[in-house]
Parts: sequence; C-alpha cells; structure tokens
Amino acid sequence: MARGGAMGCPSLSETSASGSAAIALPGSAGPPGDALYQTPAATIAESQSPSPCSLPPALYRPPLRPAMLEHLSSLPTQMDYKGQKLAEQMFQGIILFSAIIGFIYGYVAEQFGWTVYIVMAGFAFSCLLTLPPWPIYRRHPLKWLPVQDSGTEDKKPGERKIKRHAKNNW
Repeated sequence: MARGGAMGCPSLSETSASGSAAIALPGSAGPPGDALYQTPAATIAESQSPSPCSLPPALYRPPLRPAMLEHLSSLPTQMDYKGQKLAEQMFQGIILFSAIIGFIYGYVAEQFGWTVYIVMAGFAFSCLLTLPPWPIYRRHPLKWLPVQDSGTEDKKPGERKIKRHAKNNW
C-alpha cells in the first residue's frame, strides 16, 4: 500500500517522517500486547465531524451530495471534435476582435486602461460563449465501433502477421 493509505490516511504500520513514531487510528490496535499502538476512542473531541482518518474504513461514509449538484451532474459535458474546432476559432476571433477594437479606442481616447477593459470584456464574453458545452458544439457526435471480442487469443502463432521494420541505412 502506498504511503497515506487508500483514503489518504496513515495506516497502522506507518511511521512519521523521522521514522521514530508509529501512527495509529483511534480505537485501533497494533500487534497484540503492544500498548504503544492502542489509543482510546475518547481522545477524539466530540465536537469534531468525522473524517476518513478518524473512523475505520468500514464505518466511513462520504457526505451526501446536495440536490443541486445532482442536477448539475446530469448536464452533458462532452463536445465533439468539430465543436472543439468551432469553439477555438470563436474564442480566438472574439479575443482578436476585442483587442483590435480596444487598441483603436484606447489610442483615440489616449487611455491604455480602456484597451485593457475592452480586451478583458472580450475575454469574458468569449469564455461565456465557448467554455460551456452548448448544443452548437455537439452537432456531430462520434460514431463508435461496436464492441468486438479480441481475437488475438484464438490465432495460432503461425497465423499472426510478423511486423517488419525498415532497416536503418546509415
């Protein structure tokens, strides 16, 4: 097991960085008869909320997700390749357009701050248009191949094609 255990908590057999002290979970016991590994369960403050490290793995239950997050998880998050290309082109176009307009306005007004504000507004607008996976970016879904059984186990060694690499001509 990697350092930190499966849940990011120290396991019973792990030591501190100096290697001098063992770390034990509350209420757990180490080797039989070894009092160093035993910790009373009452040492945990009653006001603390349970964390993965304060409870044995069998009793830990992750917190429930609010209803709003469950609704958000049902939204589509994919974008097809043509949608990605369109989003990238729109993003770059809006940024370029706002930079040109911002530069011209800032030059005429002799205020560099207006240039920065216009470019930032263009950036925010382009993020609003291109970062969420709007339906315009999902018009061309990928057509996946059907699942096939892997036929490599069925072939005999003589039936497999031998890959030949081109010789290096130095």
